[in-house]
Formats: sequence, C-alpha cells, structure tokens
Amino acid sequence: MVNHIQQDTIPQKATYKVAGLYLELVFPAILKRAEILPSFEPFFIEYDVTEKSICSIELTFQAPLTQNDGGKLLSDLSVVWGENFRFYEGEDYYTTTIWNEFDDGLWKMKSSKDFSHSVIYLVNNGFSINNALSWLVMVAFGQACLLHHTILIHASVIAKSGEGYAFLGKSGTGKSTHSRLWLDHIQGAQLLNDDNPAVRLENDGQVYIYGTPWSGKTSCYKNIKVRLQAFVRLKQSSYNHLAEQRGTAAFVCLLPSCTAIRWNNRLFTAMSNTVEAILHRVIITELGCLPNRDAALLCYHEILKIDKQTVQNSGYQEVTGAN
Repeated sequence: MVNHIQQDTIPQKATYKVAGLYLELVFPAILKRAEILPSFEPFFIEYDVTEKSICSIELTFQAPLTQNDGGKLLSDLSVVWGENFRFYEGEDYYTTTIWNEFDDGLWKMKSSKDFSHSVIYLVNNGFSINNALSWLVMVAFGQACLLHHTILIHASVIAKSGEGYAFLGKSGTGKSTHSRLWLDHIQGAQLLNDDNPAVRLENDGQVYIYGTPWSGKTSCYKNIKVRLQAFVRLKQSSYNHLAEQRGTAAFVCLLPSCTAIRWNNRLFTAMSNTVEAILHRVIITELGCLPNRDAALLCYHEILKIDKQTVQNSGYQEVTGAN
C-alpha cells in the first residue's frame, strides 16, 4: 500500500496551449496546478492531445547534482532580475539561475540546447503565486517556439475589430500608457496583452498575435489570437508624428523587442528568418509621441491608411499631428 508521502510525490502532468503550440508541465502531486501558475489556467487543455509538445518542463524538489555545472558564463544581467540572474552554457545544455529574495533561494533551470526539455529545481513548496517559476517557464517556451515560426515579443497589444496593434519600445517609453490611451479614446479597443504576447507566422501565410500567460504587472491572460495589423515602436517626442518603416529600418525596428538567445545560432537564425518574413506581411511604424489622446488617434487612423501592398517597397512616409 502506497503511503500518503509517496502519493504526494507521484508526478502529475498538465498541458497548455500557447500560441497554438503545446507546452507540457510535469510536477509532483503535492503542488496544485492552479496555485503555482494561476495565469496559465486559461491555456490549460482539459483533454489529452496527440500533437507533440514543443516544450516539456519537469518541476522537482530534488536538489541539483551540483550548484554550478561548470558551464561558461554567458550573461549575468537581466532586465527583470538585474544582477540576480546568471546564464551558463555547457556542452549540450544551458543553465539559467535566478536569486529570488522573496523565496530566499536560488532557482535553477537546466535546459537542452533547443529548450525542448528543461528541469526546474524548485526552491519552496510553490503554493503561493510564484513569479520566478512563471518567468523560467517563459524563458524555456520563448526559445523552443522559435523553431516553430513563433516569437515571444516584449510589447503591449491592443485588439480592435479582429486586428492587433503591438506597441514596442524600451522600458519607460510608455507602451502601457499608449495602450491605455487607445482604450480610453478608440471605440472597441481591448487590451490583449501588456508585456509578452506571441507572434506567429501561420501555415496560411498570415501573421497572428496571441495572448499568453505572461502579461507583466497587468492581469491580462487571454487565450485568443487576432491578425496582426501593425507594430508601432514608440519614442518620446515633443510632438506626435508617425513614420512607416521598411526594409532594413523595419528589421532594426522590430528585432530588439524579440526574445532570443544570441549565443545559439540555430535559434537566433530561426528567429531572424521569421522576423524577415513578418516584415513583408505586417505594417511597421515608428511613433514619436506625447502621452495624449491625439497620439493614439493619429497612430490608429494613419495605420489604417497605409496600404499593406506597399510594405515591400523602400522608403517611408511621415505624418505629423498637433501637440
């Protein structure tokens, strides 16, 4: 007869569908799926799927064999975790570590080179909402999906009438602020995701943008997709003006917001190829703007005027608005 402790250690499995791709999570039964990753619940699949998961992640309370696998340190700085982040490369694996002061411990994830399989070594019992766990799962999925014409991108996204508008830019440039302006002043606008949506080039040649379990500080976890109409890179300015970007300028406009490990040539090349394909199908613009109503209206109406058939041409157009 199996005792209670043994039952609590029997692995359980949960499958999620994110951006049309399957993510598999294997974890001890003592953990409650909806409590450790609550933002993933809208993406949970209630039934068995026949399609193979692109990313399988095992959660374990077992201590790693070694705290340092002897890999080469590739990075020691993260936008999210600052100096508490380390990323190592071994012969056939990557190791990601983060020090989470709220859990008082070192989180560690060991991944295959294509991130199709990872093991996350848990710090605590995981019964509380855990930013560290969600972030590590995002890292693994965000790299594995690159081989499937899908990119996690740092953006705030508005959906309107079945079309998606993704606002890009460095932290502090006002992505969330601009989304709020659309919500306040453009009828029918809805927030799709406020931090890390997924962009996918589908088999039919169309580009769609998806909600994901990762939306930053905004609780917006929508398991829906809309056709991507435009990327808008924001920059602060003394007046409102929008410039369409094409060719190399469009590539440079989009690339910095994409999630990829530049040290992995296979994954980075896959991402770059997907970005290049997207440029021929989606409007790319740069918006210099003030944080006001006129900026949102200018952006929306001028994007609607741009003929997608001209995206492959060279040059750009600029439209200005009142301060």
